[in-house]
Amino acid sequence: MRSRGLVVAIAVVLAVLAAVGVIVYTSSVRENATSENTTQLVTSSRDIPANTPLDPLIASNAFRLTPIPDGAVVPDAVTDISQLQGQVTSAPIYQNEQIPVDRLSSGPGSNNIGITPGNVGVGLAVDGAAAVNGYVQQGSHVALYATFDQGTVVARQTLRFFLKGSQIQQLAGGSGAAAVVMPTDYTITLVPSVRVLAVSNPAADTSTGKPTSGNSTFVLDLSPSDATNVIFAVGHSSMYMGLLPPDNDKGYPEPGVIGAPAARVIGVSNG
Repeated sequence: MRSRGLVVAIAVVLAVLAAVGVIVYTSSVRENATSENTTQLVTSSRDIPANTPLDPLIASNAFRLTPIPDGAVVPDAVTDISQLQGQVTSAPIYQNEQIPVDRLSSGPGSNNIGITPGNVGVGLAVDGAAAVNGYVQQGSHVALYATFDQGTVVARQTLRFFLKGSQIQQLAGGSGAAAVVMPTDYTITLVPSVRVLAVSNPAADTSTGKPTSGNSTFVLDLSPSDATNVIFAVGHSSMYMGLLPPDNDKGYPEPGVIGAPAARVIGVSNG
């Protein structure tokens, strides 16, 4: 009886060892198959805005290695957390997504934040309500307006950006003066629509999550001619920004005018 019990015990042990062996082998095969068809890439555990230093996030363990199927690996994806050290994001990094090196300050194209070929990136500071109270975000499309006050002296050469030659002549009273004194206030649409390449808004109120008042700075994707108009208007008018809805990246062909339209100022039609 004792001999039979020993045989049974040995059989049970061997069965357990065999089962463990099968599990270990299956797990090994699965791991090998996974490792053979994936690449370990760095991902983030949170969304990271542009212009964010990454060293504090590295210290807080915000990054991890994630297996990505080989067929889904993007070009120049970050493969080691050490590649992020000393870096600043040049574009947003999203949670659980691969991190291309061109989203880092040292990456190729890091000096290009999405400027359309032929355009220029122009910096603009706008305050408070004129900056839509901090609700403009990177990638938004905005309209730019400028209000020239009554009595503003505007160079004749500058007016050519906004008015036709006949309109300027009428406004100047038929004289050949090099400058014109605006007889009344008027608002003009400088740019019907422009894409925001980068933005720095005032910090949000920690209790409400809403933007606070203060100065916002932007980088705008402007054509060279629009850039010239905007740069002049910054020093000679009151600038205002209008946020366009997501489904409208062209602006409006007939924007509303606050104050006296240019045609009324100079007494002629736009035709």
